[in-house]
Amino acid sequence: MNFKYIWKNKEANFGQPLKYQVKGGTHITFEIILKWNGKYIALRRPCIPGHEAPAMEKKYSKELLYFCHNLIRYGESIEQCVKRIVKSQTGISVKSYKVVDIESSMQKKDNQWAIIPLVIVRLNGKPKTGRFGNRITEVVEFTKKTVPNDFAWWSKREVEHFLKKFN
Repeated sequence: MNFKYIWKNKEANFGQPLKYQVKGGTHITFEIILKWNGKYIALRRPCIPGHEAPAMEKKYSKELLYFCHNLIRYGESIEQCVKRIVKSQTGISVKSYKVVDIESSMQKKDNQWAIIPLVIVRLNGKPKTGRFGNRITEVVEFTKKTVPNDFAWWSKREVEHFLKKFN
């Protein structure tokens, strides 16, 4: 017996990946919070590799802080995705990881539906400055109590709330 589900309520239903982002489309992208030696790690760089810099960047005299972030590839497992993104953006391998939450939101700029698994990764070493997808100019270590102010996509309050909830 064949069963054919009928999509009545705009349920998530995806076809093959498209070459370009489209207005009103959907993407699945991972936000990966790095941890090494009991501290969190943020990377100061021009932007997330393969992404545009946020408009607010112009307000700052130096580059902003980012976590690792990128899209999952078609057919890739979560483990493969997380390890690939972290290695390509830091040069460091993953010791362990945990998906702690999944966000779902609409992007105002293009009405894209963003599905964002939030992942905490324990690293096998501390990242260094250098070129990993793009140039990392500073590696910033912090704790729940010493969260920096200049994240590109997160406010200090959002980072503090996240760390309090999932640490």
